[in-house]
Amino acid sequence: MMMMTKRGLACAILALAVLCALATMRAQAQQAVSCSTVESAIAPCAQYLTGQQNTPPAGCCSGLRSIHQAATSTQARRDTCTCLKQIASRYSNLKDDAARALPGQCNVPVPIPISRDVDCSQ
Repeated sequence: MMMMTKRGLACAILALAVLCALATMRAQAQQAVSCSTVESAIAPCAQYLTGQQNTPPAGCCSGLRSIHQAATSTQARRDTCTCLKQIASRYSNLKDDAARALPGQCNVPVPIPISRDVDCSQ
């Protein structure tokens, strides 16, 4: 009888470990940020980032805010950084000063720079 209790306890511990692992994997999957989401969010900023507008439009700031809210984990921030770096590389006329000023212009504390030269592993 004591053997069954130990076996039951072992099964319960194993089941709990599996549930914890599944919950962790689900949370990590929810934190993933796709490049298409980042690109859609930053698209309204194109004219500001290329110097065609002096101030970012409201849609740009909303998009930047959504990027900031989505990048909650280290991995999500790295993924977002990689996407922003790819997007920045496509703009041959990207104004670096506008890209650096964007978070302040929108009053959104985004710690991820929009730059072709950023090291996203940091």
